[in-house]
Amino acid sequence: MLDYLPEFGSSSRVVMPLKITFLNQKGGVGKSTSTVLIGAALSAAGYQVAFEDTDSQGSLTMWTNKIGKLPMIHECPTAEVIICDTPGRIDLNQEEHEGFFRTIIQSSDRLVIVSEKSLFSTQASIPMIELVKKYMRPEAKAMILFNKVRNRTLVGRQDELEMAQDLGLPVLKNSLPLAASYENVQIEGFTAVLGKNREKIFSLALEILK
Repeated sequence: MLDYLPEFGSSSRVVMPLKITFLNQKGGVGKSTSTVLIGAALSAAGYQVAFEDTDSQGSLTMWTNKIGKLPMIHECPTAEVIICDTPGRIDLNQEEHEGFFRTIIQSSDRLVIVSEKSLFSTQASIPMIELVKKYMRPEAKAMILFNKVRNRTLVGRQDELEMAQDLGLPVLKNSLPLAASYENVQIEGFTAVLGKNREKIFSLALEILK
């Protein structure tokens, strides 16, 4: 097993295993789809990837078993990268829910808050953003991923830097546009993602690792 991830042109290293967790207490933002896309891309790039499903709905577990054919964390103790999916539609004002996420946040190296690029979605994401900033380890990195972006709309063309300042976390340069192939990964696996859309996923995965 590798003990580091090369930073692709940089001499810096990331200690293994690396846990990447995707979060948002708001449902419907594409969190689980983003999870499988990044995990599948890293696996295709040659990393030993295992998934962790903390959502009681079990969507990620079903996908890895039937579609993705990739291992869960208990099936791959030597994983280099752990990709964690978390539940949505959660009330963070409830103490037990905050405690649940605190444990996950404190065990993660990369915390990716998935949001649509809209005022309503980003405002709804603020409770999770604040929770991440409260409990993340000093050496961990947190970031915002804009998903389902419609670049031809005024909303989709909003300035990411201004939004990052408002939200208090860096926004990933690589966002995910609204694309049928990204949705089709749920039923066809990573082979559904081709061409520029596939290249974009690899670029996003590398940006998250750095």
